[in-house]
Amino acid sequence: MAISIPNRSIIVSKEILEGIQGAHTIISQLNSSRSITKLKLNNNRLGDDGVSALFTFLKSPAASRHRMSISEIHLNDNGIGCRGLRDIADYVNGNEVALKTLWLANNMIEPDTDVLAWFAATVNHSRLEFLSLTGNHKLGDAVVETFFRHLRAPYLRELHVNAMGLTTRCAPGLAEWISSGHTGGACSLHTLKCSGNNLGIKGVWEVIHAIETGNWSLMSVEVYANQLASTELPNDSPIQQSGHLSSSETEVSWKDAERALHRVLHRRNAYWKRQVEMEALNLLKYSRTVILQSKVSLSPADQHPMNDLASESFPFHNLPVELRLHILAVLAPSLSCAQRTRIYDYAADPSTLPPLLPRLQRDIGHGCIADPSRALGASVGFILHSSGGCAEGKCMGTGNSLVCRRDAERARFLEAVGCRAYEPECVT
Repeated sequence: MAISIPNRSIIVSKEILEGIQGAHTIISQLNSSRSITKLKLNNNRLGDDGVSALFTFLKSPAASRHRMSISEIHLNDNGIGCRGLRDIADYVNGNEVALKTLWLANNMIEPDTDVLAWFAATVNHSRLEFLSLTGNHKLGDAVVETFFRHLRAPYLRELHVNAMGLTTRCAPGLAEWISSGHTGGACSLHTLKCSGNNLGIKGVWEVIHAIETGNWSLMSVEVYANQLASTELPNDSPIQQSGHLSSSETEVSWKDAERALHRVLHRRNAYWKRQVEMEALNLLKYSRTVILQSKVSLSPADQHPMNDLASESFPFHNLPVELRLHILAVLAPSLSCAQRTRIYDYAADPSTLPPLLPRLQRDIGHGCIADPSRALGASVGFILHSSGGCAEGKCMGTGNSLVCRRDAERARFLEAVGCRAYEPECVT
């Protein structure tokens, strides 16, 4: 049967759930729960019928409160086919759906072109950040040829396609999707796991070359156990060898590929990601002062003699706006023109300013929690409500125990202005 753990926000299947009857057990639990954040239904036998019944309920008005609260759904190993996937896609495409994590590993999804294209389209319009299709071996190369070809999800951060029977034949399509630039399919992807397939050493090198030439967002890529000894090496790899590779040659070629992958991910992408984020935060600080000052400069209060004196001593605000923005751009040389423009627009919007006064009704869920390992006196174990979101980095977020509110706010800003990765200028 389905039970919820003590915090009453997670439903976990403790016994095997089968078909429609199993779905009704989950629905009963949902009806009796006020707010659910996670559905963990792995290793059951729901099948297409059970999944259809469950997601039909989740799309109904009776489940509106759950659509806005469920952030994770785990449906690994449930015998789900294309019909069930279509029902899941319909739910993902719905309004007010808070789903961010979706596990669909080890199911029976087949290469149905229409269903895969529809699923990709719904993921594109969703807030989904994590998707696992691992172990759906029936899909094979179709996951690249159809699903990836339509996938342009701006919020997707992590994608798992392990052990799906991908072959060297789909490697060019996978490489094209990876290298499609900052507006392409993998533009926001941070982690790609593609181990346990049959890409071969040639396919692995195509993936690495695609990252080197056209992807700056990926930070972690796994391509282990991809039948490295079974295919020819590409001409531009460090080792050129036709036919099958011996075990020693395979080890050497894999080490070369691993070094190349480490170099592009950790030495290049990770470095530029840190640089872009730092410059974006710095540019926002000065853009606020310059742009908001310019917007209020025409108010009657600005006609004070002291303001005239300040204007004479520091005439920066009298410069044309184009010149002021050009000077600001010097503070962020690593950002593209488009990224800087988005930061200027963000800085010019008064609605993005933080509140001047603290909230009268404090929400414990949005505060920072003091780190008990630090000497904070009486504040240890209490919620911190400083204006910056934490007491000078002394909350538990700095030790990765919890998410610091300041870090979360910075992440939301960087997401809003598209500054989570380096964005090269387009050369025409």
